[in-house]
Amino acid sequence: MSAEVVVAKAIGALTTDKRGRTLLATIIASILMIFFIPIIVYMGVMANLGETEIDVEQAQQIVVDNLSTAEKRKLSHLESVMNDIATEFDQRNMKAKSRKAQALYVCALYNTEQSDSNFVSKLADCYENSSTDSELRNAVLSAFGIQIDAEEFDNLMSLIRNTVISVDFDYPGIKNNIDLVKWAEMAYESGWGYVWGSYGKVLDDQELNRLISVFGDNVSGNEEYIRSNWIGKRTADCVGLIKGYGWYDDYSGTFDYRSNGMNDVTANGMYAAAVEKGPLSTMPDVPGIAIYREGHIGIYVGNGYVIHAANTIDGVIKTSVYSGSWTNWLKVPYITYLEKGEIINE
Repeated sequence: MSAEVVVAKAIGALTTDKRGRTLLATIIASILMIFFIPIIVYMGVMANLGETEIDVEQAQQIVVDNLSTAEKRKLSHLESVMNDIATEFDQRNMKAKSRKAQALYVCALYNTEQSDSNFVSKLADCYENSSTDSELRNAVLSAFGIQIDAEEFDNLMSLIRNTVISVDFDYPGIKNNIDLVKWAEMAYESGWGYVWGSYGKVLDDQELNRLISVFGDNVSGNEEYIRSNWIGKRTADCVGLIKGYGWYDDYSGTFDYRSNGMNDVTANGMYAAAVEKGPLSTMPDVPGIAIYREGHIGIYVGNGYVIHAANTIDGVIKTSVYSGSWTNWLKVPYITYLEKGEIINE
């Protein structure tokens, strides 16, 4: 399968039915799986696997082992360009945008890069000078002399936002309050939804059915709204927004349940486990502490604001600390509290 066909189908199938996404995923899996498993899962690669547990590393190795010599050359080239993108974006202090830029390259600009020796620099310029999807599209069309339909581009960018986590962590080797704030801001800006029991994974039918089986009416009572609004997007409940950060592996882009010492607790359980806590009136102005009321928890991000996974209808929102009936604060157990700019040996 040529790169041209891969790109055309990758863009054109974003709004098709499940069978279309499954066919698309079968076509592109051999090239893209090793880089963007969340996108491939969303598109339906795993649609026929039911409740089977997936060993990601094994699946990746199987894909690589079965590539032809030509496909392996393409894969090697993709890896090289994606590394170049990461390096360029890091040098420009745009690390948080690098994964999204890599996804855009793989899904829509592979052919363009083949004929442009300054591709990586131009792509970085596009992101550096754009603040909206529309501006980015115009910049890409101008820089590379190509045409991408506005609706198709919007669909692609929506897919990337919903599946690719891109956060420029200050201390990637240690779970801490400063990066917890960045995590919360990313979830808010990306428009994460809310489903009871979730903690940041892309919500598909299989995951929703699993959550219904575990949490019953807390999920099924809102199933119609969830299916209409949150399928295909990342979701978390209130404490799941915090646990997801604790369990997220930035290197692999996946979640490792109960990792990094982050226990699987409820909002009440997290408050009970906290050593440092108190009434809201005594709250220290420390971004990354948690704000709490009975049964609910959020993340204080500074300047009087809290980001929290509010409810099924609203998803992840940002509100004033003083507008949500919050009663207490706590330092989140399981993470380290640092000062901004603090130098540590990770």
